[in-house]
Amino acid sequence: MTRRDLLILGNVNVDLILGPLEQWPDRGTERLVETLEWRLGGNAGNAALAARGLGMDYQVISTVGNDLAGTWLQSQLQGPQVTWLPHVGATSLTVAVSHPDGERTFITQLGHLKTLDWPTLRPHVPGSRMVLLAGAFLTPALRRSMPEMLEFFGKAGTQIALDMGWPDGGFTRTLQAEVMSWLPWVNHLLINDLEARALTGESSVRLAARRLVQLLPPRSSVVIKCGADGALLVTHGQEMCVPAPQVQVIDTVGAGDTWNAAYLHALCQEQPFAEAARFAVAVASRAISTSPRLYLDGSSSAVAPCRAD
Repeated sequence: MTRRDLLILGNVNVDLILGPLEQWPDRGTERLVETLEWRLGGNAGNAALAARGLGMDYQVISTVGNDLAGTWLQSQLQGPQVTWLPHVGATSLTVAVSHPDGERTFITQLGHLKTLDWPTLRPHVPGSRMVLLAGAFLTPALRRSMPEMLEFFGKAGTQIALDMGWPDGGFTRTLQAEVMSWLPWVNHLLINDLEARALTGESSVRLAARRLVQLLPPRSSVVIKCGADGALLVTHGQEMCVPAPQVQVIDTVGAGDTWNAAYLHALCQEQPFAEAARFAVAVASRAISTSPRLYLDGSSSAVAPCRAD
Protein backbone atom coordinates (compact mmCIF):
# COMPACT_ATOMS: atom_id res chain seq x y z
CA MET A 1 0.00 0.00 0.00
CA THR A 2 1.04 3.62 -0.51
CA ARG A 3 3.09 5.17 2.29
CA ARG A 4 1.10 8.04 3.79
CA ASP A 5 2.18 11.12 5.69
CA LEU A 6 -0.46 10.53 8.36
CA LEU A 7 -2.45 7.48 9.41
CA ILE A 8 -5.47 8.12 11.66
CA LEU A 9 -6.81 5.34 13.89
CA GLY A 10 -9.48 5.70 16.54
CA ASN A 11 -13.02 6.87 17.15
CA VAL A 12 -14.86 7.82 13.97
CA ASN A 13 -18.56 8.13 14.73
CA VAL A 14 -21.77 10.08 14.15
CA ASP A 15 -22.28 13.28 16.15
CA LEU A 16 -25.76 14.60 16.85
CA ILE A 17 -25.33 18.19 18.04
CA LEU A 18 -28.19 19.80 19.94
CA GLY A 19 -28.49 23.12 21.73
CA PRO A 20 -28.11 25.49 23.24
CA LEU A 21 -29.26 24.10 26.59
CA GLU A 22 -28.90 26.19 29.75
CA GLN A 23 -29.51 23.34 32.19
CA TRP A 24 -30.63 19.73 32.10
CA PRO A 25 -34.40 19.23 32.31
CA ASP A 26 -35.84 17.57 35.38
CA ARG A 27 -36.76 13.92 35.06
CA GLY A 28 -40.00 13.39 33.19
CA THR A 29 -39.95 16.87 31.64
CA GLU A 30 -38.97 18.20 28.23
CA ARG A 31 -36.96 21.16 26.87
CA LEU A 32 -36.89 22.58 23.37
CA VAL A 33 -33.63 23.60 21.67
CA GLU A 34 -33.09 25.68 18.56
CA THR A 35 -30.42 23.76 16.65
CA LEU A 36 -29.86 20.20 15.49
CA GLU A 37 -27.05 18.99 13.27
CA TRP A 38 -25.81 15.59 12.14
CA ARG A 39 -22.06 15.51 11.67
CA LEU A 40 -19.20 13.10 11.19
CA GLY A 41 -17.41 13.26 14.51
CA GLY A 42 -15.23 11.64 17.10
CA ASN A 43 -11.63 12.56 17.83
CA ALA A 44 -10.37 10.58 14.84
CA GLY A 45 -13.27 11.62 12.60
CA ASN A 46 -12.76 15.33 13.20
CA ALA A 47 -9.03 14.95 12.61
CA ALA A 48 -9.75 13.20 9.32
CA LEU A 49 -12.03 16.02 8.18
CA ALA A 50 -9.35 18.56 9.02
CA ALA A 51 -6.69 16.49 7.24
CA ARG A 52 -8.91 16.45 4.16
CA GLY A 53 -9.53 20.19 4.42
CA LEU A 54 -5.80 20.86 4.71
CA GLY A 55 -5.00 18.72 1.68
CA MET A 56 -2.95 16.22 3.67
CA ASP A 57 -1.69 12.91 2.42
CA TYR A 58 -3.60 10.85 4.98
CA GLN A 59 -5.33 7.53 5.52
CA VAL A 60 -8.12 6.76 8.00
CA ILE A 61 -9.25 3.22 8.78
CA SER A 62 -12.35 2.42 10.79
CA THR A 63 -15.12 -0.09 11.23
CA VAL A 64 -18.71 1.06 10.68
CA GLY A 65 -22.08 -0.40 11.60
CA ASN A 66 -24.52 -1.94 9.12
CA ASP A 67 -27.36 0.45 9.94
CA LEU A 68 -28.76 3.72 8.61
CA ALA A 69 -26.30 5.76 10.67
CA GLY A 70 -23.45 3.72 9.20
CA THR A 71 -24.60 4.37 5.65
CA TRP A 72 -24.77 8.08 6.39
CA LEU A 73 -21.36 8.06 8.09
CA GLN A 74 -19.67 6.47 5.08
CA SER A 75 -21.23 9.08 2.78
CA GLN A 76 -19.50 11.86 4.73
CA LEU A 77 -15.97 10.59 4.21
CA GLN A 78 -15.17 8.88 0.94
CA GLY A 79 -12.29 8.29 -1.43
CA PRO A 80 -9.03 6.34 -1.51
CA GLN A 81 -7.89 7.94 1.77
CA VAL A 82 -10.65 6.12 3.68
CA THR A 83 -11.02 2.42 4.48
CA TRP A 84 -14.39 1.39 5.94
CA LEU A 85 -14.57 -2.10 7.45
CA PRO A 86 -18.05 -3.61 8.02
CA HIS A 87 -19.30 -4.25 11.55
CA VAL A 88 -22.48 -6.24 12.20
CA GLY A 89 -24.32 -4.02 14.62
CA ALA A 90 -25.01 -0.40 15.46
CA THR A 91 -22.87 2.57 14.48
CA SER A 92 -21.50 4.64 17.35
CA LEU A 93 -23.43 7.83 18.11
CA THR A 94 -22.44 10.79 20.29
CA VAL A 95 -25.00 13.37 21.37
CA ALA A 96 -23.20 16.66 21.91
CA VAL A 97 -25.29 19.16 23.87
CA SER A 98 -24.05 22.73 23.51
CA HIS A 99 -24.49 25.29 26.26
CA PRO A 100 -24.83 29.09 26.00
CA ASP A 101 -21.27 29.67 27.27
CA GLY A 102 -19.81 27.57 24.44
CA GLU A 103 -19.09 24.46 26.52
CA ARG A 104 -20.46 21.08 25.50
CA THR A 105 -21.60 17.90 27.23
CA PHE A 106 -21.21 14.56 25.46
CA ILE A 107 -23.19 11.34 25.74
CA THR A 108 -21.92 8.40 23.68
CA GLN A 109 -23.22 4.96 22.76
CA LEU A 110 -20.14 3.02 21.62
CA GLY A 111 -21.75 0.90 18.91
CA HIS A 112 -19.09 -0.22 16.42
CA LEU A 113 -16.31 1.40 18.46
CA LYS A 114 -16.76 -1.16 21.22
CA THR A 115 -15.37 -3.94 19.02
CA LEU A 116 -12.87 -1.92 16.95
CA ASP A 117 -9.65 -3.86 17.47
CA TRP A 118 -6.07 -4.11 16.26
CA PRO A 119 -6.37 -7.54 14.56
CA THR A 120 -9.14 -6.11 12.36
CA LEU A 121 -7.22 -2.95 11.47
CA ARG A 122 -3.71 -4.39 11.13
CA PRO A 123 -4.09 -6.00 7.64
CA HIS A 124 -5.20 -2.64 6.22
CA VAL A 125 -2.51 -0.44 7.79
CA PRO A 126 -0.28 1.26 5.23
CA GLY A 127 3.22 2.51 5.85
CA SER A 128 3.15 6.04 7.22
CA ARG A 129 5.45 8.74 8.51
CA MET A 130 3.12 9.48 11.43
CA VAL A 131 0.17 7.83 13.11
CA LEU A 132 -2.44 9.58 15.22
CA LEU A 133 -3.95 7.28 17.86
CA ALA A 134 -7.14 9.06 18.85
CA GLY A 135 -9.87 8.49 21.40
CA ALA A 136 -8.38 5.47 23.16
CA PHE A 137 -10.91 5.59 25.97
CA LEU A 138 -13.79 5.28 23.47
CA THR A 139 -12.25 2.28 21.70
CA PRO A 140 -11.85 -0.26 24.54
CA ALA A 141 -10.80 -3.25 22.42
CA LEU A 142 -8.21 -1.16 20.57
CA ARG A 143 -6.97 0.25 23.87
CA ARG A 144 -6.23 -3.25 25.14
CA SER A 145 -3.81 -3.64 22.22
CA MET A 146 -2.16 -0.26 22.80
CA PRO A 147 1.21 -1.72 23.90
CA GLU A 148 1.29 -3.96 20.82
CA MET A 149 0.34 -1.08 18.49
CA LEU A 150 2.90 1.26 20.00
CA GLU A 151 5.65 -1.31 19.58
CA PHE A 152 4.54 -2.03 16.01
CA PHE A 153 4.67 1.61 14.91
CA GLY A 154 7.77 2.40 16.94
CA LYS A 155 9.75 -0.41 15.37
CA ALA A 156 8.48 0.64 11.92
CA GLY A 157 9.97 4.12 12.43
CA THR A 158 6.55 5.75 12.43
CA GLN A 159 6.23 8.78 14.69
CA ILE A 160 3.37 8.28 17.13
CA ALA A 161 0.94 11.03 18.15
CA LEU A 162 -1.50 10.34 20.98
CA ASP A 163 -4.71 12.09 22.00
CA MET A 164 -6.51 9.59 24.20
CA GLY A 165 -9.39 11.84 25.29
CA TRP A 166 -11.20 11.86 28.63
CA PRO A 167 -11.98 8.52 30.32
CA ASP A 168 -15.43 7.65 31.55
CA GLY A 169 -15.01 7.90 35.32
CA GLY A 170 -11.92 10.11 35.22
CA PHE A 171 -8.22 9.39 35.66
CA THR A 172 -7.91 6.87 38.47
CA ARG A 173 -4.45 5.91 39.73
CA THR A 174 -4.62 2.71 37.71
CA LEU A 175 -5.53 4.63 34.57
CA GLN A 176 -2.78 7.18 35.19
CA ALA A 177 -0.24 4.36 35.39
CA GLU A 178 -1.58 2.77 32.21
CA VAL A 179 -1.25 5.97 30.19
CA MET A 180 2.18 6.73 31.64
CA SER A 181 3.33 3.29 30.43
CA TRP A 182 2.45 4.27 26.86
CA LEU A 183 4.46 7.48 26.82
CA PRO A 184 7.99 6.09 26.20
CA TRP A 185 6.76 5.19 22.69
CA VAL A 186 4.91 8.48 22.05
CA ASN A 187 6.56 11.25 20.01
CA HIS A 188 3.75 13.81 20.26
CA LEU A 189 1.35 13.92 23.19
CA LEU A 190 -1.56 16.19 22.23
CA ILE A 191 -3.97 16.70 25.14
CA ASN A 192 -5.96 19.50 26.75
CA ASP A 193 -5.42 21.32 30.01
CA LEU A 194 -7.99 19.33 32.01
CA GLU A 195 -6.52 16.03 30.82
CA ALA A 196 -2.97 17.15 31.60
CA ARG A 197 -3.82 18.09 35.18
CA ALA A 198 -5.89 14.96 35.80
CA LEU A 199 -3.29 12.65 34.27
CA THR A 200 -0.42 14.00 36.35
CA GLY A 201 -2.18 15.27 39.47
CA GLU A 202 -0.45 18.63 38.99
CA SER A 203 -2.36 21.86 39.59
CA SER A 204 -0.27 23.72 37.00
CA VAL A 205 -0.40 22.98 33.29
CA ARG A 206 3.27 23.93 32.99
CA LEU A 207 4.32 21.50 35.69
CA ALA A 208 2.17 18.81 34.10
CA ALA A 209 3.80 19.34 30.70
CA ARG A 210 7.31 19.34 32.16
CA ARG A 211 6.63 16.09 33.93
CA LEU A 212 5.09 14.42 30.89
CA VAL A 213 7.80 15.39 28.43
CA GLN A 214 10.40 13.62 30.54
CA LEU A 215 8.63 10.33 29.78
CA LEU A 216 8.75 10.82 26.01
CA PRO A 217 11.66 9.89 23.70
CA PRO A 218 14.18 12.56 22.61
CA ARG A 219 13.02 15.08 19.98
CA SER A 220 9.41 14.71 21.09
CA SER A 221 6.75 17.23 22.05
CA VAL A 222 3.99 17.68 24.59
CA VAL A 223 1.25 20.05 23.51
CA ILE A 224 -1.42 21.12 25.98
CA LYS A 225 -4.37 22.77 24.30
CA CYS A 226 -5.82 25.54 26.46
CA GLY A 227 -8.86 26.63 24.47
CA ALA A 228 -9.15 30.40 24.08
CA ASP A 229 -5.73 30.78 25.74
CA GLY A 230 -3.98 28.97 22.91
CA ALA A 231 -1.54 26.13 23.46
CA LEU A 232 1.49 25.33 25.58
CA LEU A 233 4.33 23.55 23.76
CA VAL A 234 7.05 21.78 25.73
CA THR A 235 9.91 19.74 24.27
CA HIS A 236 13.14 18.52 25.82
CA GLY A 237 14.75 21.87 25.09
CA GLN A 238 11.93 24.35 24.53
CA GLU A 239 8.91 25.78 26.29
CA MET A 240 6.60 28.30 24.73
CA CYS A 241 3.01 29.49 24.60
CA VAL A 242 1.16 30.22 21.40
CA PRO A 243 -1.84 32.45 22.10
CA ALA A 244 -5.05 32.10 20.16
CA PRO A 245 -6.32 35.12 18.21
CA GLN A 246 -9.61 36.64 19.26
CA VAL A 247 -12.32 35.34 16.95
CA GLN A 248 -16.08 35.26 16.84
CA VAL A 249 -16.72 31.69 17.91
CA ILE A 250 -19.38 29.85 15.93
CA ASP A 251 -18.73 26.20 16.72
CA THR A 252 -16.05 24.70 18.98
CA VAL A 253 -16.93 21.02 18.42
CA GLY A 254 -13.78 19.23 17.23
CA ALA A 255 -11.47 22.21 17.79
CA GLY A 256 -8.80 20.16 19.54
CA ASP A 257 -9.01 17.40 16.95
CA THR A 258 -8.57 19.96 14.18
CA TRP A 259 -5.56 21.29 16.11
CA ASN A 260 -4.03 17.82 16.10
CA ALA A 261 -4.32 17.39 12.34
CA ALA A 262 -2.88 20.85 11.63
CA TYR A 263 0.07 20.36 13.99
CA LEU A 264 0.97 16.99 12.48
CA HIS A 265 0.50 18.36 8.96
CA ALA A 266 3.06 21.08 9.67
CA LEU A 267 5.49 18.57 11.18
CA CYS A 268 5.13 16.41 8.07
CA GLN A 269 6.13 19.50 6.09
CA GLU A 270 9.36 19.59 8.15
CA GLN A 271 8.29 22.68 10.10
CA PRO A 272 9.90 23.24 13.53
CA PHE A 273 7.77 22.54 16.60
CA ALA A 274 7.15 26.25 17.23
CA GLU A 275 5.99 26.94 13.68
CA ALA A 276 3.80 23.83 13.71
CA ALA A 277 2.13 24.99 16.93
CA ARG A 278 1.51 28.47 15.53
CA PHE A 279 0.03 26.98 12.37
CA ALA A 280 -2.23 24.67 14.38
CA VAL A 281 -3.55 27.50 16.52
CA ALA A 282 -4.32 29.54 13.41
CA VAL A 283 -6.09 26.63 11.72
CA ALA A 284 -8.16 25.71 14.78
CA SER A 285 -9.12 29.36 15.32
CA ARG A 286 -10.21 29.64 11.71
CA ALA A 287 -12.21 26.42 11.97
CA ILE A 288 -14.23 27.42 15.03
CA SER A 289 -15.08 30.84 13.59
CA THR A 290 -16.38 29.80 10.17
CA SER A 291 -19.53 28.08 8.93
CA PRO A 292 -19.31 26.10 6.70
CA ARG A 293 -16.03 25.24 8.42
CA LEU A 294 -12.84 26.46 6.79
CA TYR A 295 -9.28 25.63 7.78
CA LEU A 296 -6.90 27.91 5.88
CA ASP A 297 -6.70 31.66 5.44
CA GLY A 298 -2.94 32.28 5.50
CA SER A 299 -2.89 33.77 9.00
CA SER A 300 -0.64 32.77 11.91
CA SER A 301 -0.23 33.72 15.55
CA ALA A 302 2.81 35.35 17.07
CA VAL A 303 4.58 33.89 20.09
CA ALA A 304 3.66 35.73 23.28
CA PRO A 305 2.99 34.99 26.94
CA CYS A 306 -0.22 33.15 27.66
CA ARG A 307 -2.02 31.93 30.74
CA ALA A 308 -0.88 28.34 31.23
CA ASP A 309 -0.84 28.06 35.01
